[in-house]
Amino acid sequence: MFVRTYGMLYMQNSEVFQDLFTELKRYYTGGNVNLEEMLNDFWARLLERMFQLINPQYHFSEDYLECVSKYTDQLKPFGDVPRKLKIQVTRAFIAARTFVQGLTVGREVANRVSKKEGRPYEHTGGR
Repeated sequence: MFVRTYGMLYMQNSEVFQDLFTELKRYYTGGNVNLEEMLNDFWARLLERMFQLINPQYHFSEDYLECVSKYTDQLKPFGDVPRKLKIQVTRAFIAARTFVQGLTVGREVANRVSKKEGRPYEHTGGR
């Protein structure tokens, strides 16, 4: 979807999004990830990239870009989107993590019950 919408702009900066997706997956599969901190880091990195892309005539040091990202709350370059998205992502991923944990517990229970009955539980892939 991002490639079709943003083309080369996305392709050249895709690691920012890939890192976000990796961290989100790590969270819902039970990893020790602070969602709020992770999303704040994402928006800061995105701002740094966007700042460079809209000012290609300049070369910015890492210190300068870090300073820019520190003032994200005051500058609000993405408007209210980060706050709204943080609320939505947090709700969705807390539910996803709970669901995945429930599936894991269910599988463990099914395996224990089937071992007591003398046959291991086998997932056939069907319904």
